[in-house]
Amino acid sequence: MPENTADPAAEAAPTGEQNPAPAGAPAADPAAAQQLAEATTRAEQAAAERDELRAALDAVTKALNPNDPGAENDPAALAAAVAERDRLLAEHSTELRGARVELAVARAAADAGARGDRLLNSRSFLAAVSGLDPADKGFEEQLGAAIKTAVDADPDLYRAGPAAPPRAGAEFNGAPTGERKPATLRDAIAARLGG
Repeated sequence: MPENTADPAAEAAPTGEQNPAPAGAPAADPAAAQQLAEATTRAEQAAAERDELRAALDAVTKALNPNDPGAENDPAALAAAVAERDRLLAEHSTELRGARVELAVARAAADAGARGDRLLNSRSFLAAVSGLDPADKGFEEQLGAAIKTAVDADPDLYRAGPAAPPRAGAEFNGAPTGERKPATLRDAIAARLGG
C-alpha cells in the first residue's frame, strides 16, 4: 500500500473557492450540482428582494420624516410612527365629521322651526345624531327626522318661538342725565350743601 505523503493542512488551505473538492474526490453528482445551482439562484433572488425591500423602507422612512436623514431605519419604530399617524388621522376625521353634523343641525333646525343651540346642547339629541354620516345620501332626511322627534318629545324646550317684530324709531329714555346748572341761587346752595 502506498503511503499518502501529502500534507493534510496543505489540502485544507483555502484556494478562493467556497467548498473546494478534495483532490481524490469522485466527480460531482449532476443532481447535486443542479440543486446547488437552484439554491444559489434562490439565494440571489432573496438578496435582491431584500435589497428592494430595504430601498422601499428607506423611501417610506424618508417620506415620513424628511427632516431627519440620519434617522434609524428600525421597522418597529417606523410601524409605531405609522400607527400613531393613522390614529391621529382617524381622530381628526371623527372631529371633522362631528363638526359637519353640528353645522348641518344648526342649518336644518332653523328650517324645521327648532332651536339649534338647544338641540346641540342636548346629550340625548347628540347621541341620536352621532351615528349619522354627512356624506350619506339620506343624511338630510335622517337629520330632519331626528330634529322632528326631539321637538315632538319636548316642544317647549326645542321649538323656536315667533320672532319679535324689529324695533323701529328712536329710543325715549327720558331727559339726558348730564350735569345740570341750577336755575336759581337757592337751587345752587341746596345742591352745594347736599340738600
